[in-house]
Amino acid sequence: MAYYTLPVENLIEELRKLPGIGPKSAQRIAFYLLKVPRKEALKLAHAIAEARDRVKFCQICFNVTEREICEICSNSKRDSSAICVVEEPMDIVAIERT
Repeated sequence: MAYYTLPVENLIEELRKLPGIGPKSAQRIAFYLLKVPRKEALKLAHAIAEARDRVKFCQICFNVTEREICEICSNSKRDSSAICVVEEPMDIVAIERT
């Protein structure tokens, strides 16, 4: 027996696929999205769609970028003889901030 309507069940199921989001968190996020003004929920949906459409991975280092080569790799002032190995693109931001 389903506890929620099909659209709510589908939303919860999709949210559960996100890393670190379990069933309870997925429910909380789903109901938050249903309670906020429609405009706010659509802004989130648009941000997700825009990121998926515009962001790609750098052909050299796999950093996130909107171009074929990211700003780090295309910067001629950087020392191209040194490399830094990271597990995920978000680790690059942490290193760049230091």
